[in-house]
Amino acid sequence: MDGAGLEHRHHAIGAVRLSAERPSRTYVPPRPLAVWAFARYFRSQLARCFASTRWASLTDTARWDFVASTLFVANHTNWWDGIFAFLLGRELGLTFHILMDAAQLDRYGAFRSLGVLPLRRGQGRGAYDDLAAAGSCLRRGTGLWIFPQGERRPQGERPANFARGAAHLAIAHGKPVRIVPVAFRYPFVGEQLPEAFALVGHPRLFEPLRGAGRRSLTALIERDAVITLDALDALLAVEAHGSFRTLVAGRLSVNKRMDRFRHAVGLLRGPFEARNG
Repeated sequence: MDGAGLEHRHHAIGAVRLSAERPSRTYVPPRPLAVWAFARYFRSQLARCFASTRWASLTDTARWDFVASTLFVANHTNWWDGIFAFLLGRELGLTFHILMDAAQLDRYGAFRSLGVLPLRRGQGRGAYDDLAAAGSCLRRGTGLWIFPQGERRPQGERPANFARGAAHLAIAHGKPVRIVPVAFRYPFVGEQLPEAFALVGHPRLFEPLRGAGRRSLTALIERDAVITLDALDALLAVEAHGSFRTLVAGRLSVNKRMDRFRHAVGLLRGPFEARNG
């Protein structure tokens, strides 16, 4: 057999082996009971640990056309990011899916029932196969989340050097995809506990027929993420709380709990102010 034949045979054998190892690309929705249970648990945890959990959007999310699939790209600085993304996705009316480091997901396998998907970052073919499997979640009524930074980064570090997984998902989908940047922050803003904030940025409707490559699309995604994070920081810099909607109401600071009691027994007059300052 000549060299070309050997190469062809080797390629065919390798393809069979890879196909046997690749994860299923059949769409598997989250389990409703698990979603309900974890939603209650996550909300209780946010209410216990934050003075409030709030979100805002730079566009009217109620007017989104859900015919296009939705791919969320977010900065990743905190343990809470995935939980916040889960509840925010539900608030937007979308079925939740998110890519999580495969080694971490193996440790917390129950998250698979919520729609969490593994991603073997840095493993070449493994990462490619995981992205191909995640592509099945790009469908009407779902929201697939990905953190293009690839790992948790310090909160003061500006998003940069995005991996190309998000761009790969959008291009491989072969249909229009709404790519939505989301920024997360967890500052102290005058209360005893920190507060959690999310800002949904301007969606980018990507149409594969325009011929953008992964490199150029990744650059656009990174730029949109930075713009959204800067917009969130600008709102927080002036404590523009009125711009945000409450997703989860948290615990009052100690002094406000005391004030609420004083109002209840008539020791203080006037309206009760829930926020310090």
